Amino acid sequence: MAAATKAADAARERTAQHLLATWLEQLREQPVARTEQTAPAPWTDRLSELAARPLDGEAAGAVIA
Repeated sequence: MAAATKAADAARERTAQHLLATWLEQLREQPVARTEQTAPAPWTDRLSELAARPLDGEAAGAVIA
């Protein structure tokens, strides 16, 4: 029984190592998505846009569900 448990543990470890190696290889092969990052708008611009928006209760024809 002890020998079977030891063999099972060794097989489980080899399987985990193989799966990890395969997964890492697949990750390395995937093209890296390069997203173009734009700088956020300055707060002065953003605040003026937000100030112009109506508050929740002020929206014309607002329906509260």
